[in-house]
Amino acid sequence: MNLPPFLKEIGSMLYWTMLAACTVGPGTVVTCARAGAEYDLSLIWALVFASVLAYTLQEGTARLTIVSGKSLGQCLRVKYRHGAKIYDTAVICWLVGVSVFIGNTLYECNNWAGGIDAILAIPGSSTSIGWKVGYCLLYAAVVITLLVADKTEMLGIFLGIVMMAMVALFLCVVVYMDINLPNLGRGFLPNIPAKAASAAEPTDIIISLVGTTSIGFNLFLGGSMAKGKSLRPAQRGIGFSTASAFVVSVLILIVGSGNYDENGSADKFRIADLANKIEELYSTAGVVIFGIGFIAAALSSMLTVPLGAALTADSVFSDEVDEADKSTADLQSPFPRNHGVKGVDNPNFQMEGGVKMQDMRDRENKISMNDTLDGTSGQKMPRWVYISIMVVMVCVATIVNSCIGTDERTTVILIAQVFNGVLLPFFSLCLLLCINDAQFMGSRPQTGWANVFLLVSVTITLFLASNVIIQKIVKDQLEVAYKLIIAACCGLGIITSILTFTTLGKDILTSFRNHCWTALS
Repeated sequence: MNLPPFLKEIGSMLYWTMLAACTVGPGTVVTCARAGAEYDLSLIWALVFASVLAYTLQEGTARLTIVSGKSLGQCLRVKYRHGAKIYDTAVICWLVGVSVFIGNTLYECNNWAGGIDAILAIPGSSTSIGWKVGYCLLYAAVVITLLVADKTEMLGIFLGIVMMAMVALFLCVVVYMDINLPNLGRGFLPNIPAKAASAAEPTDIIISLVGTTSIGFNLFLGGSMAKGKSLRPAQRGIGFSTASAFVVSVLILIVGSGNYDENGSADKFRIADLANKIEELYSTAGVVIFGIGFIAAALSSMLTVPLGAALTADSVFSDEVDEADKSTADLQSPFPRNHGVKGVDNPNFQMEGGVKMQDMRDRENKISMNDTLDGTSGQKMPRWVYISIMVVMVCVATIVNSCIGTDERTTVILIAQVFNGVLLPFFSLCLLLCINDAQFMGSRPQTGWANVFLLVSVTITLFLASNVIIQKIVKDQLEVAYKLIIAACCGLGIITSILTFTTLGKDILTSFRNHCWTALS
């Protein structure tokens, strides 16, 4: 079906908002609202940084996939195929797979916690234990049915519509709020506020905001989504997705700040506080709309989080050889005939014409397990393993949330965001290592200035993650300034070691000498 160009562009934009839908789930609603309620508008800067980081990483993994024809997980499998292995799979692939599984299981628990709070936010909902268990089981039945039946083809467009509805809802609330504009402006300046009496640690909230906005597993999901796409539309789609997630997150934080108490005497944050603020402005009807929108956001994340985990597992544990590879490769040695010429190991490379992007006739805007389980030869992850990963995650989330109360649900959300925020540097480093490898990007090498963005972003995430870990270890035994200095030294030490003891440092220097300002597209 031939559609007008503008309709194709809209479809592409909505397709990429699947990444935003993974981002703006119940965890984002709770974390951003909590940041506003406990620290007013002072942490908006963390959302700005996280959004820039999210675009930088997601654009990088999409470009890696489009140029090399392989997702980030597949590139890791090939890059370290001669290193230490467990059951014929590189150790780093095991680390990625296990990390994503644990992190996404926590995310799924976070989605269930937010989904329960979303139902309870609707006036008249029962709070009895029996009903809460019933809500958990109902979510589980819907999610497992859709995932096992593989009925997620049009998920991207549906989630894009939900995304825009959430923007409209919180925008309407913000319009009627009395916002302190000087405080709003100062919120864009990096700072770490003092801890309030009943609030979470500010470092926990900051890494949570980064973790909930720049999600590590989106690097692997984005790679799967980029297969068969062309670069320019992918860049625009990722930009639109990232900007949408940023706007929604800031609006939620501003709405949450309506419950901020300057004296620090407010009670521990609950999602009901956000619902009460909406009810003040739009009565019961506003709360019902909020509850339904929140349920939709929770349900969309419940579907995409296990799907993303399974896609990641498939990419790091499966060999893929498509028709383009067969003329130049085999499973044991995927790149045997490059003869020292950069780019010929790229299945999209043409000797006369330079890089040739993958089929410009893009796939239908959908993503499903069939994209990875069918159509290629080589060692593939069995379908039952793929489905089992998703079902186990759903079952764990259902059991955990059936056994906890309201306060514990808020804690589960914070733990999920912090844990995944700490994992983000690891996934970012994986991307940095692969995107500077000539066997994947030989025909379209990473530019020097693009490496600057990635390197700075990864270093900052290392600093933030180190800061959280140090905070947990020393607690109040050191002053904040000393904790920040130690965290900065840890971050710089880790990135310096990686640059020194791997080929990354040499690859980045080469990118400056040879391709500093080459266009990315």
